[in-house]
Amino acid sequence: MNKKVLNIIKKVVLCVFLSFVSLAILGAISFYILIVSGLFPSLQSTWICTAMTTLSHQYLATWFFSDEKIEQVLDEAMVDDSGYSTNVDDIKIPDKSTESSEEEKIDDVPEIPVPEVDPYIEEGYTELEEGLYLKEVSGDNWKGWLMLISDPKRVKLEDTRNQFVCGQKVMTMIENAGAIAGINGGGFADGPNYDSNGGTPSGIVIEDGILVNPTNPTTISQTVYSMVGINSDGVLVLRQCTAQWALDNNIVSAVSFKPFIIVNGEGIIKSGTGGWGIAPRTAIGQRQTGEIIFMVVDGRQIGHSIGVDLLPLQETLLAEKCHNAAMMDGGSSTVMIYNKEFVNKPSLGFERYINNCWVVMPIAEENELADGQTAE
Repeated sequence: MNKKVLNIIKKVVLCVFLSFVSLAILGAISFYILIVSGLFPSLQSTWICTAMTTLSHQYLATWFFSDEKIEQVLDEAMVDDSGYSTNVDDIKIPDKSTESSEEEKIDDVPEIPVPEVDPYIEEGYTELEEGLYLKEVSGDNWKGWLMLISDPKRVKLEDTRNQFVCGQKVMTMIENAGAIAGINGGGFADGPNYDSNGGTPSGIVIEDGILVNPTNPTTISQTVYSMVGINSDGVLVLRQCTAQWALDNNIVSAVSFKPFIIVNGEGIIKSGTGGWGIAPRTAIGQRQTGEIIFMVVDGRQIGHSIGVDLLPLQETLLAEKCHNAAMMDGGSSTVMIYNKEFVNKPSLGFERYINNCWVVMPIAEENELADGQTAE
């Protein structure tokens, strides 16, 4: 290699090196101005909350901010749902047996052709099958899905078959339940690197009216949890309560997670964005007319969806007429499944083992039988 070519190579290498150094310096200066300096409080808050609500990336906040500063930001940003609880009388679920009897009364009236218009399709939903609908939603740098279940009594909790030992994937729990769809549910004890096997639930777990967790009698009657439950009438109940209260008040499915984001038609986030930072999210809500809505938002995927804080969940579910709604576990747990396929794109590219999930059961066989018939 002659000297001229060698000099050219050296100049190219030097140019590339200087470019990287310049970009690194520019990035460091930009990071300091936008995040560390405090000139843009909302960006600083989002950065700290996003880092501190993860398990393995909190160093992204602790390297640059004091413990006092982090605590101050979290205290100011985190939504406070204490003191809020569902008024179950607000939810008016149509009585299908009453509707049937009313139809029978007018059988002799001449039939007038009326165009069949599905109200949920008019709202932008696509019908997956009878009583089950899907809609894509999106915002700035995020993408998600809403699943609407017209009959709330089709929604129940399913937990891992290996409770207190090992969790299961949502796909597996849906299959175990004989369900057709589902989303991830409440919290569980995680490992330092998202390496939990999902076997240790956090807070209340009630399945089919049976208390799975806690198991200690004193804890059952005295410890107050943030409960997201469904009662025997199909009403979504959000309340700070003991496990005993849940059992005494006909809660048949329940988990613990927080915060609540809509209670009795009121959005709980009054200022800021919720204080949980940007991540994949899962939520469950209910309209006053009974329909339950699952919501998932993908995250941690540049070019597809980076995720959201809580405010977009609240705004979207309010727009969908939800009267009550609560956040479920998110991050790498976030998943929505229908007909044994992913609706969303999990942030890890695959499912992880978790403790429980909300599932949608098929329409009961007896509802499909003609009058006077019984299932064999």
